Amino acid sequence: MLPPKKRTSEFIQQFAGPGNGSNVVCFKFWQLKHAMGCPFECSYCFLQTTPYFVFNKDALKGQVYSNIDVMLAELDEWLADPVPKMLLVGELQDGLAFEEAHRKVNGAPLTHLLIPRFAAQSRHRLVFLTKSTAIRYAMELPPTPQVVFSWSVNAEYAGATWEKGAPLPSARLAAAQCMRDAGWPVRLRLDPMVPFNQWQAGYGATIDEINKVRPEMVTLGALRATSPKSLRTNATKNGRDPSVLDCLTEERDSSGFKYRIPFETQVEMFKFAIERLDAEIAPALCKEDSKVWQTVGLKFAGCHCLLGAQDALVGAGSKAHELEV
Repeated sequence: MLPPKKRTSEFIQQFAGPGNGSNVVCFKFWQLKHAMGCPFECSYCFLQTTPYFVFNKDALKGQVYSNIDVMLAELDEWLADPVPKMLLVGELQDGLAFEEAHRKVNGAPLTHLLIPRFAAQSRHRLVFLTKSTAIRYAMELPPTPQVVFSWSVNAEYAGATWEKGAPLPSARLAAAQCMRDAGWPVRLRLDPMVPFNQWQAGYGATIDEINKVRPEMVTLGALRATSPKSLRTNATKNGRDPSVLDCLTEERDSSGFKYRIPFETQVEMFKFAIERLDAEIAPALCKEDSKVWQTVGLKFAGCHCLLGAQDALVGAGSKAHELEV
């Protein structure tokens, strides 16, 4: 991990989204950029193709920002907005993997810097998205409904093969169970699903464990990439196994958004997961074309990065409204 640096652009930004007119169901969600890079070495990580990390490979392993006072001032202003919103930590960097780094650089772990501010109000929510099991500092704080902890998990085989350096999915689920038992809201992302040999057995076992955790939502996603050729090249240079990309199609999806696994396989995997999930767990899809939602037979009731179906970001003209909200 590189020495800390000052961030010169805004800490809180909106995701660019798939673009106007796209059939992909996704929104310009709010994200907090508290660090850059990630200490884990997932083969499919899109950060590997980002120009900054292509030319600064050491930064890919992670770097925290030191002008955290500026970040907190931005956050206080964001929290003053009367429109309820969700803030995501972990889209462009792991949400919990930098806890110790923030403690050393900024005097407190990130959870201690952020959670009390959200706990002090009842309008907005915060979600930590992570593959880390670094829950020690979060467990020191009293739970609040305003803060959600969410783990990206996978089948154990997929995690062991293509998510090197990250805790195994079983360890992530154990951490999620600890937080859930302590009273924290928990969401999970089963993403990216990969159609490896005997994937039904692998994902079936993971979903059985997900059901035990009883998260408030499970968001499903399948392997996707913006530029598989570039990603394969950079994964190889970074010493990561690029074989996971072998299952992607040679053409982008119907929206022109991403290269994906074959449509029929996507639908089969999503239906398998939804049918195996307990009925009381709300399912959703991540960055998928509205055609996939419709073919799977899933109605839009919110997704991972939103407060729910009535989130202000769900505009009247969005594809979500075609899915019988």
